[in-house]
Amino acid sequence: MELKIVADKDGWNSFIIENEGSFLQSFEWGEFQEQFFKKIWRVEINEESKKILEAQIIKEKVFFINYFYIPYGPVFNNFSSFSEREESFDFFLKEIEKLAKKENVFFLRIEPVNSLPKIENFSFRNSLKRNQPQRTLFLNLEESEEKLLANMHIRTRYNVRLAQRKGVEIKILDNYSNIFYRLLGKTKERQEFSSFSEEHYKKIFNISDKDLQIKIFSAEFQKKVIVASIVVFFGNKVISLHAGSDYEYRALKGADLLHWQAILYGKKLGYKIYDFWGIDEKKFFGVTNFKRGFRGKEIEYPLGIDIIFNNIWYQVYKIMRKIKRIF
Repeated sequence: MELKIVADKDGWNSFIIENEGSFLQSFEWGEFQEQFFKKIWRVEINEESKKILEAQIIKEKVFFINYFYIPYGPVFNNFSSFSEREESFDFFLKEIEKLAKKENVFFLRIEPVNSLPKIENFSFRNSLKRNQPQRTLFLNLEESEEKLLANMHIRTRYNVRLAQRKGVEIKILDNYSNIFYRLLGKTKERQEFSSFSEEHYKKIFNISDKDLQIKIFSAEFQKKVIVASIVVFFGNKVISLHAGSDYEYRALKGADLLHWQAILYGKKLGYKIYDFWGIDEKKFFGVTNFKRGFRGKEIEYPLGIDIIFNNIWYQVYKIMRKIKRIF
C-alpha cells in the first residue's frame, strides 16, 4: 500500500463527490481552515492502481495539546471490500502515527460518517467532545414537489403558505452580508448557544467555487430581512449550515418558507438530498421539532472516536477538560 499527499484539487474533489463524502472533506474546506493558519494534510491510500480512501486531516489545538481531526471522514471507495478498508485504514493509522510524532500530536479524533474498522494495536476511545452533528435529517429531493409538500406536517405546510400569503419574499445572495450575523446574534441570545466570530462566516464565502457553492438565503418582509441562512451546495447535497432569525417576526413563518425555497432551489439544480444539519431534542427541542416538520429521514452517525498516540498526554487532556467544566 502507498500513502500520497494530494495537491490536485479536481482529482481530490472528484473522489469525494463520487463516493458521497461530506463538504467537510472537500479541498475547499481545507483551504478554509488554512485561512485560520491551521495545517492541513490531504492524504490518499492506494493499493496498486486502486484508490481506497481519502482523508483530510486538520491539526488542532485544545488548551496546549495538539491533536489531529478528521471531520466526517475518511472517505472510502464505495467499491472497496471490507478487507480492503480494514487493511487501508490500518496502514493509514500507522502512517499518521509517524506524522503525529513529527508534529507533536498526541491523538487523532475522527467523527466518521460510517463505522470504521477496529484496528488492533491502537487504543480507541469514544471522543470526549463532539464537533459535528451526530444526528440529522435528510430530505429526498428526488421526490416530486407535490409529494414533498404532502409529506410535510400539516402545520409546516400551513406555515409555508401563510408566509407566502403574508408577502414574505426569499432572496438568494452569492456574497456574505452582515445581516446574517446580526440575526445569528439575536438567535444565539435567545437559544443560549455559542457561535463562531463573524470573521469565520465571512471567510466561508472565500472558498465558494464550482464544486462547493456557498449562498445566503434570506427571508424579507417589507424590505426587512427577518431570517437568514448560510446554505452549502456540494456533491449531491444541499446543506442548511447556519441560520439566524428575528423573533419579533416569528408569526410570519419566514423560516418555513426559506427552507422550502432552498429545497426547491436545490431540487431544480439536480441535487438529491437536503441536509438540515443536525437535530438534538435535548439541547434544541424547538429547532428539532421545526426541522422534523419537513418529514426528512433521521440519520445517526457513529460515535466520534479518539485514537491515542500518547496516553500520558491524553490523560492530561482529560483532566484539563474536567477542570474547564468545573470552572
